[in-house]
Amino acid sequence: MTEPVWREPAPDAGAYIVKIGTPETTMTIRRLTLVPLALALAAASALASACSGPGGERPAAAQLARPTGVVTVAQAKDLLKRWDAGVERAELAGGTDYGAVEAGLAARIDKANSRLRDMLGESVRTSHAAIVKPRFAIPAKGAANPPWFMADFARKGEKGWNQLIFQQMSGGWKVVAVSGTTSGARPPVAARDEHGLATVPAGGERGGLAASPQEIVRAHARVEATLDQDERARRLFRSDAMPRRLGRAKLALREKARGQWTMTRQCRPASGPYALKTAAGGALVWYGVTSKERFVARPGAGQLSFTDRPTAAVTHGRRYTKRVTVSSAAFYLAVVPKSGPIRVPSETAGYLGSTGS
Repeated sequence: MTEPVWREPAPDAGAYIVKIGTPETTMTIRRLTLVPLALALAAASALASACSGPGGERPAAAQLARPTGVVTVAQAKDLLKRWDAGVERAELAGGTDYGAVEAGLAARIDKANSRLRDMLGESVRTSHAAIVKPRFAIPAKGAANPPWFMADFARKGEKGWNQLIFQQMSGGWKVVAVSGTTSGARPPVAARDEHGLATVPAGGERGGLAASPQEIVRAHARVEATLDQDERARRLFRSDAMPRRLGRAKLALREKARGQWTMTRQCRPASGPYALKTAAGGALVWYGVTSKERFVARPGAGQLSFTDRPTAAVTHGRRYTKRVTVSSAAFYLAVVPKSGPIRVPSETAGYLGSTGS
């Protein structure tokens, strides 16, 4: 599939020093404790009925075994504690390697944010207040390949809720996706079946909703890349959903550089989706997106520099005369109602790096 990319219209005249301050809405940097969130999750996993014997009776040999989750609740609690301790150890070691307890984009974002905090003169360490009120959404064995489950928790004395997606890998269970919401933006509760197990819809399955998990991820990337200009993609989301807010913020950024620097933005689905059905008939979808924002100087353009602290740090405070690319990544949580537009209240992001001259 061709990656979504926005290309700026015809240039205007002008050549001055361009100082760009990235709007706040474009980046919510993860504070490794995992920003706020809430989620009491679990969804329905249907139990297949056994074949009936003569006279409608169900022979004992034909009865299906009680389904079990990919982990027990006790095991999930232990994995959550191990993750927290592992992150703390990684931070004490400088935040250069989270691979013992995280994988993929989650580990990359944490490493990038540790590096950024160090560049800003801040402590690499984040809060490790006691984990309280943990809840888990645990699918049945065989429901997802590879197996995964969701942990939702708060921290003592702190507001908001955090979610982690744990996935079974060759090196054991590791965190592969994260999200956080404030206490006032708590996601809906997911359904539980009679065995307390969660239902995992297929990535391409709509199940009566406005879009499938995979379609949501692709539409998000499209909305961001086109700066909220793609009508078909953006109609899936509420106007205050993160992809639309980000698109509008990037449009303002493009307009600020207009006439001197050509801006293009490329977005690509990078992790997930991980989806759970909710008790209300909707779904919760976690996914990752990577982005590259490119600025190329036009003839006679002034120097380009970034004034907000995070972007200035990741670009090393340089003034560019030819081109610059800033790479970032983020996890999102989409709250999909049974009907109506999708809400995306959570972004957990980090700058991956920059190149330019």
